[in-house]
Amino acid sequence: MSNMGRPPKSLQEKMLSGSRIRDDRDSDAQVANASVDLGMPPCPRWVKGVARKHWDTLGPALVNAGLISVVDGDVFAMHCDNVARYADVMEKLEDIDKWLAKTPNGFEVQAGFVQIRNKLQEQIIKTAREFGLTPAARSSVKVNKQQQLDLLGADAATKPENDPYENYSFRSS
Repeated sequence: MSNMGRPPKSLQEKMLSGSRIRDDRDSDAQVANASVDLGMPPCPRWVKGVARKHWDTLGPALVNAGLISVVDGDVFAMHCDNVARYADVMEKLEDIDKWLAKTPNGFEVQAGFVQIRNKLQEQIIKTAREFGLTPAARSSVKVNKQQQLDLLGADAATKPENDPYENYSFRSS
């Protein structure tokens, strides 16, 4: 029998989206989640090249949003590796003639790289959902606006000593 419906949300997603957390159902998850520290996981040795660049670019943003913990390294590494492989496949498919291949009988069929590209797209979207990187996953996340403003430096902009127009006054006619 298959599981129909939405996949269950993790406790972290429930907390970020403001969903109700039930003590009778989510108590085990609260204990497990409390023991996991949020932060950037160590990068595995096999993540190299374009995948490492993606790791270094996206990882800090996920840490700032509180969406990655130190134990998420393997799943995040798979996501980064899939993005790098996807870029390689798309480079090979830049020419439209490479989208088709010929069989020994002369029939045109879809090239193998197209199937690889499609599979990588599926895998990237699945792992992106785990980290709230798709619009659907982000739509349920509520963000503390003051925390976001602090990240952007809004606190410093509201201080009088940082006002660039402090020495100016209104003209009197």
